[in-house]
Order: sequence, then structure tokens, then C-alpha cells
Amino acid sequence: MKRSFTYFLSGFLLLAGAFSSGCARHTFQGQALAPAALATHRTVAILPFAVELERLSDVVKHPEVWKANPDTPGANPLQGALAAERQQMGYQLQAALQAELARQQAEHPTSSTFQNPAETNQRLAKAGITYESLPTRSMAELRTALGVDAVLTGQTYMHQLLPGGVSIAVFVLSNSTNPMADNTVHTYLDIYDTQSAQLVWRFDHELRGKPSTSPVALAKALARDMRGGFPYLKK
Repeated sequence: MKRSFTYFLSGFLLLAGAFSSGCARHTFQGQALAPAALATHRTVAILPFAVELERLSDVVKHPEVWKANPDTPGANPLQGALAAERQQMGYQLQAALQAELARQQAEHPTSSTFQNPAETNQRLAKAGITYESLPTRSMAELRTALGVDAVLTGQTYMHQLLPGGVSIAVFVLSNSTNPMADNTVHTYLDIYDTQSAQLVWRFDHELRGKPSTSPVALAKALARDMRGGFPYLKK
């Protein structure tokens, strides 16, 4: 269920636009891989996002942090803090995207309903599926735990240039932009059919420049840009 994080989107015709928030440039592309399967979905769960954060200031100051395994005993404390930030943001993006899709659903009919993130996470916990183990779980396990027809997974990669080693928590978890930062944010969304474990839809999204990278702002950008090709919106 995990895609490789890259600095470019390949194999797609990219659609470019001007994203006004934070003067960012964005490109995006959605692709339905199995329309017949998508048409059968009635319940969908959004999983907590996988998040990668890269601050050039930290790479320069603490190169050992980017080489060690965060699960290694005695790992650098900064590495543990970064892992906690990634996990926190993963849950925030999950909730923010569900909220945006629910808002769209109130305005336009959809063929599927989205499970509340609180219920999704409660079900995962009850099944013993942790945030860390989520990528290793089979689709059959997720189907049993969540009771849904499909799952939407998200991966977000943030490459940030922050002046003076400013904490990413201050920048990412606020709803404002940093005028001195130059960032690249790649997000990859995938929908899997839980019965067949087939990848049925994918969406690649890039923000470059000075976007607001708060979970709420990113979720708004994702929901808006995928609106035209989102498979569950009734035409």
C-alpha cells in the first residue's frame, strides 16, 4: 500500500493551476483504474496518512538523525520527536480530509459514505492495528477490522526550507504561511477495494512555492483539486 516518495510525478499528464493560498503552484492528476469496482463501493474508510518531513536545516545540523532507524533503541531524541510529529500530522490529515469530503457530500450527492475517523481509529485499535503496523497489514485484515468496501490511503511528503531551524511544529501545525519558506508538498492518495485488494483509483498532487502546509489547508487543496475526478461524486 506504500508508494515511493519522489521529487516528481511520472507517467501522468499533469494539470497545472494557480493555488492562491500562500502563492503556491500546484499540479495534480487523478486516475480511475477499476471503474466497475469503484461503482460497487458504499462505505469507505480513510486511513491515517503516512507522512515524511524533511527540513534541510536538520539534515545539515543532525545528519545522523536521517540515517538511523527511529525504532532503533537509543536513537537520537530528535528522531523520536520527528516520528511523533509525522504520526500526529497523519491523524490530522485523515480527519481534515474526511471533514472536507463530508462538506462536499452535503452539497453534492455521492455514491458512498465515509466512515468517521474516530470510528476508523477505534476499530483499528480494537483489532490491534497500530499506526506503525498499518502499512504491513493485509487488505483482508483491514476489511475485517473496519467493515468497509474500500479504504483510502494517503502519503504526504514535505520538503521544507525553514530559516534558522524553526520548528516544523510551529509552521506545519498552524493555519498560516511562513513567508520565508520555500516548500514542496507531494501527496499521493490511493483507493483500494478491500474485497479484491485491488488498487482502483489514484491521485497525485503537488504544491510548490509557499503554500500553507497545515493539515486543514492541505486537505482543502486536495478536496478541491480532486473534485472533478473523484469517483464517488455522482455526475
